[in-house]
Amino acid sequence: MKTPITACLLALALAACAIQPADEQPTPTRQVPEARVYIKSMMQQSSGTAEVQFSRTSTFLFGNSPLELAINDVVLAQILSGEHFSIWLQPGTSYTFSIKPVHTLNSPSYPQTQQITLDLKTAGVYKVRISANMKGPTLQQEN
Repeated sequence: MKTPITACLLALALAACAIQPADEQPTPTRQVPEARVYIKSMMQQSSGTAEVQFSRTSTFLFGNSPLELAINDVVLAQILSGEHFSIWLQPGTSYTFSIKPVHTLNSPSYPQTQQITLDLKTAGVYKVRISANMKGPTLQQEN
């Protein structure tokens, strides 16, 4: 009697680990939902600001884990594989963006945080691609 109950409990525990939480599911448009953007004021466009577009590529390496995107060491948003979003910032300033994995019970360990500094000289569009290599998540400015 103990063996079937133990087997059922083990199966339920493993199934619970495989379920993706609702706030970590991608939207049909692949836009990062507002629930995962922590500084919502940066998502509002105003005149004279520079647009910074973030897009995360779908990769096999480190592709399923959510990543935290930070601006000047303050967490801005969580982004999943294949998602994108934009923020608007004042030009004439440098901003440091960093990316690191969101650690959960079922996520592997990762190397140090990756970062990039963007010098927003003028109003315009700046693109940042979030990808991965064998060492972990990466950030690259696109032209």
